[in-house]
Order: sequence, then structure tokens, then C-alpha cells
Amino acid sequence: MPALITHHQFALRVFSKLKKAGIEASDHEMAMIGAQGPDIFFFHRVLPWERGESYTSIGSRLHNISPAKLFEAFRSVLNSERIKYNEMLGYVEGFFCHYALDRAAHPYICWAQQRLAEDDPSYGKSAIQYHFRIESALDTMVLRRETGRLIKRYDLTNTLPNDSGDRYATVGRLYRSLLSRLFNTMLPAELLAHAPGDMRHALFFMNDKTMMGRRLVFRPVEKLMRRGHFATSLLRPNHTGDWDYANERHAEWTNPHDNLQKCNDSFFELYDFAVNEASDMITEFISALPSGKSMQEITQDRGFASDLPGIYEEK
Repeated sequence: MPALITHHQFALRVFSKLKKAGIEASDHEMAMIGAQGPDIFFFHRVLPWERGESYTSIGSRLHNISPAKLFEAFRSVLNSERIKYNEMLGYVEGFFCHYALDRAAHPYICWAQQRLAEDDPSYGKSAIQYHFRIESALDTMVLRRETGRLIKRYDLTNTLPNDSGDRYATVGRLYRSLLSRLFNTMLPAELLAHAPGDMRHALFFMNDKTMMGRRLVFRPVEKLMRRGHFATSLLRPNHTGDWDYANERHAEWTNPHDNLQKCNDSFFELYDFAVNEASDMITEFISALPSGKSMQEITQDRGFASDLPGIYEEK
């Protein structure tokens, strides 16, 4: 899955396209939170001073479920929750951006991490470290491509709106209803509401504009523990010329979920194509409220990771 700057910039592009077509985001700030999709739960209550049970597993479960089922559940929540309706709808619109980019880009990134591991076998001790290294590099590249800005002058917390107007509480209420419908589990809305704020807190510590943190703290710890780049792979590099992270040379790659599906598109071509798909899905979703076209028709039930119909871990 692409990382946070990439998802943020992607959503800005999608909503700019929709605005030109006469469609405004129902709530722009909530849409920008939604653009981070289930990833907000990967940071839920993970810092040692944050009290309460951690629900990091929700992030994986939502990525691994049927997208058609997931968005049907979102529609069901919207049809039953009238408080903060526009805010919740804005969040779901942003979530479509996350989904569209994940499904388009994830097959390439999973292929690329295998190639990077072959080219630089001493870098990581696990596949996820190569995955994070590619995503972090793409964040740097997308920021420069979309805005002209350098990563060393960028604050990562800019990717996630702050908690104004009870935004996070609204996220908590939305997820309480959503998770009840999807998994038949009732979790406290006030605890779920911590997810976006916890992500912002973590991003504050992930800022490393001077590169001093990785040189003086993270790399020495990594070398001592001999577990590869388990921390520095999560930090955005200032320079990305050491490897072809975006496949700008157009090497042929294969979808790991279907060896017959081959492609030579660059990451940026996938990104641009996904902008159109996200715009179309959001437009169709709005038209399908409160009851219209099925989410199967709108999403084709293409998995977050596979980009293939019906290919996901949790049925």
C-alpha cells in the first residue's frame, strides 16, 4: 500500500478533478482523514504512554476484506446515521481514494520489493522492510512531482487534519457502526476515535528533516539489534536515485497474485490511472445513495492488494 504523503497528494488530485466536474467533497477535512484509509489503525495506541487497548489489527482486517462488502457497510452506516452525515460521507469519499490507489499500486510494489531484495540483500531481514523502503521513497518522489517541494522541508503531520469540530469523535462513531456490521463486534467509539490522533502523534516522531535521527539514533540501534532497517525503512529519504523505485525505466513486472498478468507501467502511470478510477467510484457511490447500484458493480470487488476480483484474504 502506498504511504501517507502519496495517499494525501492522490486524494488532493482526485478532489481537484471532481471539483472541475462540479462535485465538491462533502467535507474536505474528513475526506483527507479518510484518504489514509485503514492505515490510521496501524498507529492506534502504539506509543508507550497511550492508554487503552490497541486495535492495530483492524487496519489489516479492513485491507483484507471484500471491498464490495466494506463499502456496502459504509453505505449502511450512512443510511442509518444522520448525525454528522456530511462529515461521514466526506470520510467515505476519501476512503475511496485510498482504496483506488492501493488496488492499482500494490501489485507493483509487492513485485518491486522482491526485486529490491534481490538487488540489495543486505538491507533487510524481512520483506516488509523492503516494502516500507519503496513506499517511503515514493512519498519523497510524489511530493516533489505533485508540489515541487523537498521532503526535508515537509512536516508529515500535514497529511492528516487535526481534531477540530469533533472530527475524530465522528471517525470513532462511524467505525463503531461499521465494525459492528462487518464483524459483529461492538467496540467503544471513544477508543476508536483515537486512531487519527495517534497517527498524527506518530508522524511527529517520524519527521527526520535533518537526517540526524537516522544517523545518530536509528541506524546505531538497528546495527546493534541486527534486524535490518526495521526503523529507517519508515523514514522518507532526501534522495531517491539509488534504485528505480517508480519503475520509470518501464521494466516488465508481474502481479504476484496472478503470474499471467504482466505490465510495464510505471508507478506514476498507475497513480494517474487510479485518479480516474477513484473519481468514477466516488461519483457512482454518491449517486447510489441511499439505495442504488451495488458496491459489487462500483468496485468490481477488486482486492486492496491484488487488484483482482474476489482476491483477498478475509471472505
